[in-house]
Amino acid sequence: MNRLNLRTSLVALPLATAALLGTAVLPAHAANTSAEQSAGIAADAPKPRVSIHLDKGANGVQVANAISNIREKNRGKFVQKAVDSAFEKGGRRYNVVVMNLSQGYSEKLRGKRLYANIQYGSIYYGLWIAETGKFTNTGDGGYINWGFRGWFKRDGMTVAFRRP
Repeated sequence: MNRLNLRTSLVALPLATAALLGTAVLPAHAANTSAEQSAGIAADAPKPRVSIHLDKGANGVQVANAISNIREKNRGKFVQKAVDSAFEKGGRRYNVVVMNLSQGYSEKLRGKRLYANIQYGSIYYGLWIAETGKFTNTGDGGYINWGFRGWFKRDGMTVAFRRP
């Protein structure tokens, strides 16, 4: 088998598996650069990488694919889009937090449905999808370092999440 056939087979295998499972999963390297450029997406925007470590019914593959497809040069906007994507693809029924892991934080979330790591350029973020609990940012604030969505009360840098 020559290199072209091997590469084609390696791309086709995950697609065939996804078809059998009834999901549409595209490998991250299959992105169409010309389509991105024609859509006005900056070629130098970081391509996020997502690794799922826990998925208890939060559509982890769909969440990861949605975040992996975000092309945004502005970190603050990226975090906002990642939070919104996780909330939407996670079923709009759980709370979501994205946090820059180089900043201090305290996490006491209950009913965790998903945990993933996101690499955006040289920055690593944690992504939590959970039912309830508290999350405190003890580092720098601002959208470049954290974002959240769901049902909550915020007191300064602490967010108390509840069920919908």
